[in-house]
Amino acid sequence: MRADARRNRTAVVAAAEAAYAERGVDVSLNEIARRAGVGNATLYRHFPDREALLAEVYTGHLERYCALAEDAAKADDPVTALRDCVVATCALQATNRGLADLLASLRSLSPRVEELRARHYRAIAALFRRAAGSGRIRSDASPADLAVLLIANAGLIHRSVDDAPRSSGRLVGLWLTGLVSPDVPVEVPPSPTDRQIRRVLRG
Repeated sequence: MRADARRNRTAVVAAAEAAYAERGVDVSLNEIARRAGVGNATLYRHFPDREALLAEVYTGHLERYCALAEDAAKADDPVTALRDCVVATCALQATNRGLADLLASLRSLSPRVEELRARHYRAIAALFRRAAGSGRIRSDASPADLAVLLIANAGLIHRSVDDAPRSSGRLVGLWLTGLVSPDVPVEVPPSPTDRQIRRVLRG
């Protein structure tokens, strides 16, 4: 690849990463090209569609997401590991609106991303089985409960992360207190203030 082409590709990826983090995955490719200072044709030469660009930006993030689950599945204490994995995963969402969207989605991006999703599911399913077998979480808990939390957290992050940033952490803490045994300590941040919630609701 020529030096100018490399520069253009790097500029597109950087612009996409910033735009997706700020606004989520529905930012238009035209907007990303404008931010990168390149023409639409240049962007499409490197990334023929939105999915190719999302895969380029987020494969590394999804590898970390997968590693969190795989490390937790091998931990000696599966309940503490489940708690820590959930907190860390939702914290990842809270740092990046685009990642929040993708962790709450099965949008097809690339074979590598599909492989990571499959590995993540296997690890999370094993972790829930081990945790349930310990008798220290709800016996009916399943990976579907985590999927519901990630979906809810993604929506909450889009609405509240700027004006009521503790909202995501509080949602996660309250969710965990309903899942794990009382002997497992769970940090629950304070509620957002009424003023913060009013700002969120006014949007």
